[in-house]
Amino acid sequence: MPCIGGMRILFITLAVFLAVVSTDARSAERPPQFVAIAFDNCTELERWKELSDFAAAMNKGGDRLHFTFFVSGINFIADADRNSYSSPMGRGVSRINFGGTLADVRRRIDFADDLVRHGHEIASHAVGHFSGKGWPAETWRKEFGAFADVLRHAARNNAIDPADMPDLPARATGFRAPYLATSPGLYATLKEFGFRYDTSGDSLPDAWPEKTDGIWRFNLARLKLHRSARSALSMDYNFFVLQSGAITDPRRFEFFRDQILQTYLDYFRANYSGNRAPLHIGHHFFDYQGGAYKEALKSFAREVCGLAEVRCVTYSKLADYMDGLSADQIAAFQGGDFPKLVEPGADVARVPANRSAEAH
Repeated sequence: MPCIGGMRILFITLAVFLAVVSTDARSAERPPQFVAIAFDNCTELERWKELSDFAAAMNKGGDRLHFTFFVSGINFIADADRNSYSSPMGRGVSRINFGGTLADVRRRIDFADDLVRHGHEIASHAVGHFSGKGWPAETWRKEFGAFADVLRHAARNNAIDPADMPDLPARATGFRAPYLATSPGLYATLKEFGFRYDTSGDSLPDAWPEKTDGIWRFNLARLKLHRSARSALSMDYNFFVLQSGAITDPRRFEFFRDQILQTYLDYFRANYSGNRAPLHIGHHFFDYQGGAYKEALKSFAREVCGLAEVRCVTYSKLADYMDGLSADQIAAFQGGDFPKLVEPGADVARVPANRSAEAH
């Protein structure tokens, strides 16, 4: 695979060169191409700042990109106040680190507050990052109750004057399970707590979302790696395992970054010119493979977000759109029963590694 560094962008802007390939009467108007990019855990403060700055740069002059953040509740509980969390495994127990100092928690809340004010979404990744596989409904109920308490009472839980701290959202309406581990008891509990969607499942890349038991299922996609027969879910950690056995190899940084960028672009092109099923991409705050996946994601977002008929939105906005569709419209979209657009022989996109600096 060619190296990205130093090469110019050869991707032909779809907004100019798209061609209509069907003029037959169809049963539905062409839907937008939705792209949902979300992050899990959301602990590292430097990543909150980096993503806040990146989104702000992307949205200069107009809305091009909004993220969903599936936060673990312990991110907003300081180490000193860990006993305010009663977990399924005991009071003050978590599978991942608590929020650090009170100053760390305050900064994290400031970032979250600012992002929400600018159209991004805070959603739930539960609290203590436990595997919910096999959990009964009552255990899910306890964990969701604890998450709601974190959102409502972050100041109280951290012994901070409420007048001196911005509010977190009143509640989350979306969920992704830690480890993507679910149980039958989860879905009735999601509905009970007012959730609108879950992103813990998986499906084919061209699958349109389905609503089951009142909850939209926005599933990660099973993607084939670019120029490879191997596949993984559309999440950075899964690619980390597939590409290198979860071993960081700085010598292959450019290869890993290139391959994931091209994998995302393959996913985009197939859906954009196909049945327009929404894209689902999941990442973590941790820089797996030395940040190769982070750089691939940024390059991908710069290339597609803002193109004609593309909407890079939060999951709650995608849920709003889906709520406005009839069952017949969704069936027509799934079957691709609308006039198609294709890109006429555009070269593969290549994005310089130093594009991040150029964007700022």
